[in-house]
Amino acid sequence: MPGTDTLRPNRWTNFAVIVGSDTVESWRVAPTQIAFRVPPILTGNHQAVIVAQGHDRATVPFFGVGLAVPFYWGGLYAYTNVTSGTLLPGRGLLVAEGTGYGLIDVQDRRLRMYDELRAALPNRVKMTVPGPSYRANHFIFDASPLGTAAATVWRSDPWTLIDTIPCGDAGDLYTAVELSATTCLSLHFGRVVRNGTDTVVADFFAAREGEFRLAPGGNWAVIKTELSVRGLRDPAMSWPVFDRAGNVAYRIDTLFEVTGAAFSAGSDTLFVTASVHDTTGKNFAQGRFSIAALETATGRTLSARTFSSERALQDVALDPVRPLLYVAGVQAEQDGDFSRFRQYLTVLDRQTLSVIADMPAPWGQYFAGVGDATLVYQNGRVSVVGWCGFDCGGLWVYTYDLP
Repeated sequence: MPGTDTLRPNRWTNFAVIVGSDTVESWRVAPTQIAFRVPPILTGNHQAVIVAQGHDRATVPFFGVGLAVPFYWGGLYAYTNVTSGTLLPGRGLLVAEGTGYGLIDVQDRRLRMYDELRAALPNRVKMTVPGPSYRANHFIFDASPLGTAAATVWRSDPWTLIDTIPCGDAGDLYTAVELSATTCLSLHFGRVVRNGTDTVVADFFAAREGEFRLAPGGNWAVIKTELSVRGLRDPAMSWPVFDRAGNVAYRIDTLFEVTGAAFSAGSDTLFVTASVHDTTGKNFAQGRFSIAALETATGRTLSARTFSSERALQDVALDPVRPLLYVAGVQAEQDGDFSRFRQYLTVLDRQTLSVIADMPAPWGQYFAGVGDATLVYQNGRVSVVGWCGFDCGGLWVYTYDLP
């Protein structure tokens, strides 16, 4: 019989389950049954080799769900500082690049730059992130000369110029959101301005380079902050939630950062990936991260789930058909003598926030981890589109099949 492990219950000292090149964790769940944890895999058919040293050996075939395709480079220049973007539903992520605006297309796995949205001199890319609009499939871009701001609204497929709106900051880069036919907000270095003249928030420095997330129809808007690096956040921030008129409906004063936000289809629930300050946390952001469901109108917490101190959360997205949530996260793990960052996609039940699957990606070739990231849902798959930094190729895309 296999030798009993006296330190861990239901384990053996000379028993192993091997999947590919990984010896995986296994344990006894019944007198004649064992379970094992599947390592990071590509979706498809695999084999588990079960070995009792000095006794029997068996092979068990199984179908595993993981990455749909190997993770790949997003197609941007390595020194283009694109940390996030705005969703083009079902297609990918709209981003601002040095020469204009484009799309990280998760369908054909490449960057598309649009001729209509290029910034030929003297015009320059003025928005760090293309802005969302209350009108479906409409987005805000600005390619104007220095010292000006000309926010323009375009309809996608094909790209068609609709109008110009009074949003923007003539001094520098900014981002914007169109809440209604008469109201837009712009964000520039922590200052939120309505319709180009009316300062709504003057000191939201936690979102110096954040972006807007918009509820369906423009009923509510929030700002998603970038995933912080150590020491760049105050212990708490006053996080504003904006109503359709562009006013601050209320603030939440207990958060360290909000890395992701998504509204329910009826706009009544707001899901956020957020953290509280925790200097003992074992992630690079010095925060303890949770997924929370909030009552949109009041900010009241309906439910929440805290993740391990090793995990830094990057974004949250809703399944458009099933009652599921998707959360992107990253954590440092030991790989032999080295510590590497591993990307995760967590699937949760939307009502209970119970974890259905926690899906790790295989190791990348770099030791640096993807920091800020955005989730893209497309035809039963979820892609994590994330910025990895100048030294590891810029934007990387991880596409997961769903359980």
